[in-house]
Amino acid sequence: MIAALRQHALRRTAAALLVAACQPLPHPFADDVPRRGSPILDLRDSASVTIAPIEGMPRATAERLGPAMANALQEREIAASDKTASIGSYELFGRIQEMPTSAGKAALVVVWELRDPAGERLGERAERVEASATDWQQGSDEAVARVAAASAAQLVALLQDDAPAEAEIGGRTRLQIGGVAGAPGDGRESLARAITELMKKEDLAIVTDPQAKADLVLDATVAIAQPKAGKQNVKIVGQENDVPTGLLDGAWGDVAYMVAVSAQDGIMQLVARGAPQPAGKS
Repeated sequence: MIAALRQHALRRTAAALLVAACQPLPHPFADDVPRRGSPILDLRDSASVTIAPIEGMPRATAERLGPAMANALQEREIAASDKTASIGSYELFGRIQEMPTSAGKAALVVVWELRDPAGERLGERAERVEASATDWQQGSDEAVARVAAASAAQLVALLQDDAPAEAEIGGRTRLQIGGVAGAPGDGRESLARAITELMKKEDLAIVTDPQAKADLVLDATVAIAQPKAGKQNVKIVGQENDVPTGLLDGAWGDVAYMVAVSAQDGIMQLVARGAPQPAGKS
């Protein structure tokens, strides 16, 4: 993925970043709800949340993440369970993706998708957490709890009736996510959406109104190698991965978040270099 930042009307080529079932649950909802008298958040239709079995590897972490996520949501006064469901429950689906080990740490990315009782997708969020490879393989309680807590903090906005207003700028760099050119399949839309979600977690003011003024605009161009022996080489900020030929020709799904997470550090480096200097500094 090649990304570039434009400052005001001037385009800058800032850097090159070459891009690389859930099972039904028993009814009714009866357990794992917040204590009696808790001031439940104003959920859409006052619904409960059912957490489907987590997909992906390592399995020890995946199997413990569902219960941990239920606990994390309950701590935020949201009725949630990985054991039971009701017909009116919202469903939360999660998939784990292992990332390359770096400096003795192994990172996992968990992509969450929330669906309403009719099965309509309400939104996605992704969380990246580092721990030792052993912790992930063994499903360390501490590591799994960190993933659940960080994820719950992101998912609260999706579970509330009123989406939060765009954050106040407060002197932060105003970043607009521009176009994603050259992406096969639905990558143009899904990758831009994934990058936007991740950038919202940074100390930035994300500008979504195309008419509003932004300090920087992030443009991206996807570049994927020609197929070879059934694989296509994909590079993301210096990290190389081989993916099955044609994987990105249709819906990107979770892959969009994996690409965005891998490019996140590189994008933030571009933002740091292109951000306007505070008043009084040169």
